[in-house]
Amino acid sequence: MTRAEQRRMKAALAQSTLPQGGHRPGARMLTPSVLLELYSEPVSFHRPFVELGGGVTAALFLSCACDEAAKLPPDSDGWLRLSTEQWREATCLSRHEQDTARKTLRERGLIDERRVGMPARLEIRVEISKLMELLQDQASRKYADLDQIDYSINTPLFNTDGY
Repeated sequence: MTRAEQRRMKAALAQSTLPQGGHRPGARMLTPSVLLELYSEPVSFHRPFVELGGGVTAALFLSCACDEAAKLPPDSDGWLRLSTEQWREATCLSRHEQDTARKTLRERGLIDERRVGMPARLEIRVEISKLMELLQDQASRKYADLDQIDYSINTPLFNTDGY
């Protein structure tokens, strides 16, 4: 927990304590456990993935898949070997939501899937080259004006006249 979160929790606890006479009408007690629940780690996604993935659910799944892929050792084959329960823990998506997100991402070429072993275990790989291609296309459309700006430096950054 960061210092800012600790300060917010302390302030919320101070506000939630009861006055001497009992309780404030309509006030609800914020207990430390409720505050810890509120300040637990958020589930987040990359906003550009919403358009690429076809919606928030797919964007969330793709973001988590990218985060998991980044944790793989450099010499790995890129396949993610997470169970449905591990994906649920990472994304907070139900099995049905995961299936729908995976289907959309597969259809767009952003992930590849395979079943391995007995009993069969699902493995997922993010297609980084396709992701980067689509991200570049999206960025080029969104920021087309930036390509027309001259970014070359015509004046020296430092004075080279000796003073």
